Amino acid sequence: MYVIVAGGGEVGYYLSKEFIESGHEVLVIEPDARLKERIEEELGDITLTGEGYRIETLDEAGVSRADVFIAATDVDENNLAACQLAKLKYRVPTVVAKLNNPRNRNVFRKLGIEYTVDLSALLLENLKVQIPVFPFVRLLSLESEGLEIVQVRVTEDSPLADHTLPDTSVPFLSEAACLIRTGSAPQVVDESTRLAVGDRLVCVVSQDKLDKLRAAVGLPGSQE
Repeated sequence: MYVIVAGGGEVGYYLSKEFIESGHEVLVIEPDARLKERIEEELGDITLTGEGYRIETLDEAGVSRADVFIAATDVDENNLAACQLAKLKYRVPTVVAKLNNPRNRNVFRKLGIEYTVDLSALLLENLKVQIPVFPFVRLLSLESEGLEIVQVRVTEDSPLADHTLPDTSVPFLSEAACLIRTGSAPQVVDESTRLAVGDRLVCVVSQDKLDKLRAAVGLPGSQE
């Protein structure tokens, strides 16, 4: 697989390193000589001087044969322009943008870039996984399938405590949920599973049911 990463900062560097270690061909587009030098010293001769949103640079990079294009600079406008070119002009099958400002998510989507990664949101959600007071955490978005993988924690004031899922307002969770309970092995949830305080459910949920789920655990609806 041929992967092009526009932006050789920390995100671009570690993404490239991971792809290389997995056996893929990688090219990093980066205008900064200092960043290029670091990448080449540690990962080899895999860089191209230039900006990922310029057609001449993309032509030189051979974007038309890329399987994946990732825009990982610190400027959302540059990431958006690079992704639009990769997707619309060069027809790259998978195009992903690093999102520096969460407020720009809808702009990217409206302009045809569906796959964005919000690093600040990922950090927040990962922190929430570790803190017991948060009853709802979004672990992963599978946007092309319209699905979310979420964690639901049964807290002391949770309406789910001491109930089976069919007796709650979210019976659909029993369709695809794994129960994590202290002292026990993970188990598949079924209609007879009675939830207890401290339980965690890792669930696959359709995006159109997120607001209902958030309300069921005592949170306001999503504002996205």
